[in-house]
Amino acid sequence: MPKKFEFTAVLEHPARDVHAALTDERYWRDRVAASPTATVRIENPDGPGTLLVVVTERAEPSDMPALVRGVVRGPMIMERTDHWGALRADGATGLVVGGASGIPVDFRGTSRLRPTADGTVLAVRGEVTVKIPLVGRQIEGLAAKMIGKIVENDRDALAAWLTR
Repeated sequence: MPKKFEFTAVLEHPARDVHAALTDERYWRDRVAASPTATVRIENPDGPGTLLVVVTERAEPSDMPALVRGVVRGPMIMERTDHWGALRADGATGLVVGGASGIPVDFRGTSRLRPTADGTVLAVRGEVTVKIPLVGRQIEGLAAKMIGKIVENDRDALAAWLTR
């Protein structure tokens, strides 16, 4: 049974600026520049103000929790796809999908960028599924926590990008 997740990040920047960063190719290229094992592919599927980005990163077993190391053999390739729609008066919506090689895990969710009086709220909700008997639920919990960390990292990276 999938594990549901919901995470929120608050930014002290206007929604138009946050959305502009999320749909800027340079932002995403900067995000992966420091990681020697990450790659990024970027498209504008629905025209200006939209973006589809696929980030792929390799993780070695030594970088994984013990529970995951017990299931995965060799390096794991993780992939995350973000698809952001155009900005409207009430904000923007997106889809986030991901998975990994070496372990039957996938996640799917929606992202919502909403303006507030003081900035922007970025909310991500969805579910993660791991299809492994006995330990799948435990790994789903770890994966949900990892998605929460990704949302925190996104918030921090956006804040840094917008204040430079």
